[in-house]
Amino acid sequence: MDFENAWNVVSKDFAIFKNKKSILYTLTIFPLAVGIGFTIILLLIHNASPSPYTTYIPAFNGLLFWFIILAAIIPTAVASYSVMGEKVEKTLEPLMATPLTDGEIILGKILSAFIPCILATYLGAIIFMIGIDIITFQQLGYILYPNWTAAVFLLIATPLACLFGTEFNTLISIRVSDVRTAQSYGVPYIFLYLLYLF
Repeated sequence: MDFENAWNVVSKDFAIFKNKKSILYTLTIFPLAVGIGFTIILLLIHNASPSPYTTYIPAFNGLLFWFIILAAIIPTAVASYSVMGEKVEKTLEPLMATPLTDGEIILGKILSAFIPCILATYLGAIIFMIGIDIITFQQLGYILYPNWTAAVFLLIATPLACLFGTEFNTLISIRVSDVRTAQSYGVPYIFLYLLYLF
């Protein structure tokens, strides 16, 4: 398997994704909503019922779990379109006719979905952690994030969840005939997997 050939597939998909508003919205709105939204909610809760931030630290760490969920869910839009887009645009057969092997094509499709999804998830997580640090620093006297809990959640569990979501939705999109069907199959199964896992 030639990684350079797989990366050519990735580059082609990135060029397509840039012109798809639904994919761009998925990659920006969800991570920003989770990162900023949770920070604001925690600030409002603290203002409504003031107590030392040390009592909230388990809650802060617990909310990092949502970034694992986010990393598994975002690929339902991106990975589903990665293969289905080829079918819709009728470019799958020309792609299969190239000298690329099946393994190189599949690897390229997985990477083209995994990379933007994990980066988008990390963007949301960074916003969340910076927001929490700004809010809590004066009272705690130290920067809460990054810490070991965040490292485990974001550097181990999150990439694994993203890889699972990407591979699962890529396989589904190979079997079905339209993007919405692929997404409708992908989301419930991923939720069931996450519930089973945790």
